[in-house]
Amino acid sequence: MGYSAVEDSLTSPHPVMVTKQADGSVTMENGVIAAHLDSMGRVMSLYLVHSGRESVQDGHCANQFVIFDDVPLYWDAWDVMDYHLETRKPITTLLKPLAIVLTGGLRGSVKFSLQISERSVITQEVILDAMCPYLRFLTQVDWNEAHRFLKVEFPLRVRSMNATYEIQFGHLQRPTHWNTSWDWARFEVWTHKWMDLSEHGFGVALLNDCKYGASVHKNVMSLSLLRAPKSPDATADIGPHEFTYAMMPHRGSFQEAGVIHYAYNLNFPLHTVPAVSARCPAWSAFSVHSPAVVLETVKQAEDRLDGLVVRLYESHGSTVVTWLQTSLPVKEAINCDLLERPDPSSHLPLEEHGLKLCFTPFQVRSVLLILRQ
Repeated sequence: MGYSAVEDSLTSPHPVMVTKQADGSVTMENGVIAAHLDSMGRVMSLYLVHSGRESVQDGHCANQFVIFDDVPLYWDAWDVMDYHLETRKPITTLLKPLAIVLTGGLRGSVKFSLQISERSVITQEVILDAMCPYLRFLTQVDWNEAHRFLKVEFPLRVRSMNATYEIQFGHLQRPTHWNTSWDWARFEVWTHKWMDLSEHGFGVALLNDCKYGASVHKNVMSLSLLRAPKSPDATADIGPHEFTYAMMPHRGSFQEAGVIHYAYNLNFPLHTVPAVSARCPAWSAFSVHSPAVVLETVKQAEDRLDGLVVRLYESHGSTVVTWLQTSLPVKEAINCDLLERPDPSSHLPLEEHGLKLCFTPFQVRSVLLILRQ
C-alpha cells in the first residue's frame, strides 16, 4: 500500500531488444535474460545472462501447448484420471506466425495465434520488460471444446527429485518421479501463484495469475489451463478466457531469487495514474524488513471503526525476526486470531523501529492495530 512518483521519460540502462531472424524466429533480451522463440511462439532458448545457464532442454521447446482427451469415469467436472496422459497431442497448427508488436525499450513483445481445433483458438503475446527476470505470456483462448484438457509444457535443463508448489501461506514439495503407486497417483498437484524446479545453484520458476493445477514429471513442468466437462453444467468454461503465466530462470534457491516476491508482482501489478504534482513525495502505509515475511492482508476490523487488521506469514520455511513499520497513527497493537479476537495479554510494544515480530516456519500472525482518531 503506497505510491511513488515517476517521470514520463523513463529509460533503462539495459533496454529490451527484439530482433526478427531470417527464419521467422525472434530473439528478445534485456540484460537479465535472453530468449529465442520460433515462429509458433515456442521458447527454443531462455538464457540467464549473468549465470551463463540455459533453461530449456536441448532439442526441445518450452511453452509447448498440448491437448488431451479428458473423459473421467464418474464425476465429470471434478475428476481427472491418469489415463488422460496417454492421449497427449501437441498443438502445432499455426494461424498467425510470430510477429513483433513492440520492438523494445522499456518493453518488447511478440504475438502469434494457434488453432486448437475447428472451434478453438489460442492467441498469445510474449512480453519482456526492462530489467525483468521473467518472460511473460499473456494468453487469450477462445475455448469451445468437449471433454478436452489444455496444458502448456516446459521441458527444462534442470534435474531434481522434488518440485516445489505454492499453497496458501506456504509451499510444499512433491516428487518428480513416479516410482511408487503413491507417486503415480499425484500426477497433478495444486499450486497457487508459483511452482519451482531447482537443483543446487540454479532453477526455473513458473509463475501464474489464476491457474491452480500443475505437475512436474522428471524435468518437464506442466501447467493445467482449461478443461471442458459437460456435467453438471454443459457450458462450463466454454467461451473466451484470458490469463498470464511467466517463466523465470534464477540463480540459487527460489527463496534467494525472490520467486515469491515476483509472483506477487505478477498477480498484483502496479497501477499508473496521472500525478497532481511532479513533486509528489513517495508514501508507504506499511513495510516489512524481512523478505521471508509477506504482508498478505490489510483490512478494516470487523467490530471497530478505529481498527485495522494486518495478517502476515513466514513464506520461506525459516525462523525469522522482523520489524513491521507503518506510517499510520497507531496507538495500540494487539495480537489476535484469524477471527480477529484480540488476546488481552498479548499487547505489542510500539518501538522506534515499529513492531517487532517473531515467526516460526510458515507461521501466520494477525495483529489488530488501533488508530488514533
